Amino acid sequence: MFDKKSLETLFDELRDEFELEPDWEEIQRSAHLGVALSDAGVVYKTKIDKRVLSYLDKHKPD
Repeated sequence: MFDKKSLETLFDELRDEFELEPDWEEIQRSAHLGVALSDAGVVYKTKIDKRVLSYLDKHKPD
Protein backbone atom coordinates (compact mmCIF):
# COMPACT_ATOMS: atom_id res chain seq x y z
CA MET A 1 0.00 0.00 0.00
CA PHE A 2 1.29 3.43 -0.88
CA ASP A 3 2.24 5.56 2.11
CA LYS A 4 2.31 9.34 2.34
CA LYS A 5 5.99 9.67 1.43
CA SER A 6 5.76 7.43 -1.63
CA LEU A 7 2.64 9.27 -2.84
CA GLU A 8 4.26 12.66 -2.42
CA THR A 9 7.38 11.54 -4.28
CA LEU A 10 5.33 9.92 -7.04
CA PHE A 11 3.25 13.02 -7.69
CA ASP A 12 6.23 15.37 -7.35
CA GLU A 13 8.08 13.44 -10.05
CA LEU A 14 5.01 13.33 -12.29
CA ARG A 15 4.55 17.08 -11.84
CA ASP A 16 8.21 17.75 -12.69
CA GLU A 17 7.93 15.67 -15.85
CA PHE A 18 4.41 16.36 -17.17
CA GLU A 19 2.90 19.48 -15.57
CA LEU A 20 3.22 21.52 -18.75
CA GLU A 21 1.54 18.86 -20.90
CA PRO A 22 -1.93 19.86 -22.16
CA ASP A 23 -3.41 16.66 -20.67
CA TRP A 24 -1.79 17.06 -17.25
CA GLU A 25 -5.11 16.61 -15.46
CA GLU A 26 -5.69 13.32 -17.26
CA ILE A 27 -2.21 12.14 -16.26
CA GLN A 28 -3.00 12.95 -12.62
CA ARG A 29 -6.32 11.10 -12.80
CA SER A 30 -4.58 8.10 -14.28
CA ALA A 31 -1.98 8.13 -11.50
CA HIS A 32 -4.69 8.30 -8.84
CA LEU A 33 -6.50 5.39 -10.48
CA GLY A 34 -3.27 3.41 -10.68
CA VAL A 35 -2.59 3.99 -6.97
CA ALA A 36 -6.11 2.92 -6.02
CA LEU A 37 -5.99 -0.21 -8.19
CA SER A 38 -2.54 -1.11 -6.91
CA ASP A 39 -3.61 -0.70 -3.29
CA ALA A 40 -6.66 -2.88 -4.01
CA GLY A 41 -4.43 -5.60 -5.48
CA VAL A 42 -5.86 -5.19 -9.00
CA VAL A 43 -3.65 -5.35 -12.08
CA TYR A 44 -3.48 -1.78 -13.34
CA LYS A 45 -1.04 -1.93 -16.25
CA THR A 46 -3.69 -2.00 -18.99
CA LYS A 47 -6.02 0.54 -17.39
CA ILE A 48 -3.87 3.63 -16.97
CA ASP A 49 -1.81 6.05 -19.04
CA LYS A 50 1.44 4.44 -20.16
CA ARG A 51 3.40 7.54 -19.10
CA VAL A 52 2.43 6.86 -15.49
CA LEU A 53 3.35 3.15 -15.35
CA SER A 54 7.06 3.48 -14.67
CA TYR A 55 6.44 6.03 -11.91
CA LEU A 56 3.89 3.77 -10.21
CA ASP A 57 6.23 0.79 -10.42
CA LYS A 58 9.14 2.86 -9.12
CA HIS A 59 7.27 4.17 -6.06
CA LYS A 60 5.03 1.22 -5.27
CA PRO A 61 6.01 -0.13 -1.85
CA ASP A 62 6.86 -3.81 -1.68
